[in-house]
Amino acid sequence: MNGVLRAELLSTRKRPGVWIVGGAWAGLALAFGMVVPYIVWLAIRNRPVGSSGDPEQLIGGLLPDKFLSATVDLYPMFGSALMLILGAVLVGGEYRWGTWGTLLVQGPGRSAAVLGKAAATAVTVLCVTVLVLGASAGASGLVATLTGRPAHWPAATALLGGIGAVWLISMAAASLGILLAILLRGTGAAIGVGLLWLLAVENLVSGLAGTLPALKWLQRLLIGPSAGSLATALDPSGKPNTSIPGVVSVSGPLTASLVLAGYVVVCLGLSTVLVSRRDVT
Repeated sequence: MNGVLRAELLSTRKRPGVWIVGGAWAGLALAFGMVVPYIVWLAIRNRPVGSSGDPEQLIGGLLPDKFLSATVDLYPMFGSALMLILGAVLVGGEYRWGTWGTLLVQGPGRSAAVLGKAAATAVTVLCVTVLVLGASAGASGLVATLTGRPAHWPAATALLGGIGAVWLISMAAASLGILLAILLRGTGAAIGVGLLWLLAVENLVSGLAGTLPALKWLQRLLIGPSAGSLATALDPSGKPNTSIPGVVSVSGPLTASLVLAGYVVVCLGLSTVLVSRRDVT
């Protein structure tokens, strides 16, 4: 298994799509999570509270004590979609290039091959997680310096919890991307179906849950609302940031974590069964 993991990590490092998706998400998270709100604050900081929003509330969300929740807030609508693409790219390319057969002939069984890809995905997602949170933390510290405000950083346990939350959300979405890539035997179709689910179906269910209480149980089983619940748990105020699209809190952090972990287990389990029981070409 160690040999399979090393081979998959080497293959992952050499895939341009992985670097593009990971780098793009780090840049987007920094831009939309920190840079754009700071520019907006500069524009409205001398205005009274009104239709343009509360300047103090806006800048407060960018300071170090809230940078964890501010970063996780980006995942329900945007980050999970990019991580789904990452998972689909890591596995779907094997169908595009016809390399599944070559991979399996070299030694590892089908289950070991899928688990090796899953482990490589977990390591890749962790690297992206650290990159995104590190960039957000640096930008948050810079905002505190530029505005002359105190930098109250989260405790070490909170930082570890934030890393775990982002990694779990990312792995749930990436695992769904892996499953769709294997199920649909390709990258493009998997990305299309996955984005339709995350950006359309999940938001439709969340929107209707307010008027149809019967959908609330289904809402608790979705990736986006579970990510929003973890973001709310990391926010010192304990309230969801409704100014960011897709952020809702529907359950406690334990329930949300179990739902996301369930996505990882079920999606990777089904992926292993599909590769093991049908023709890979």
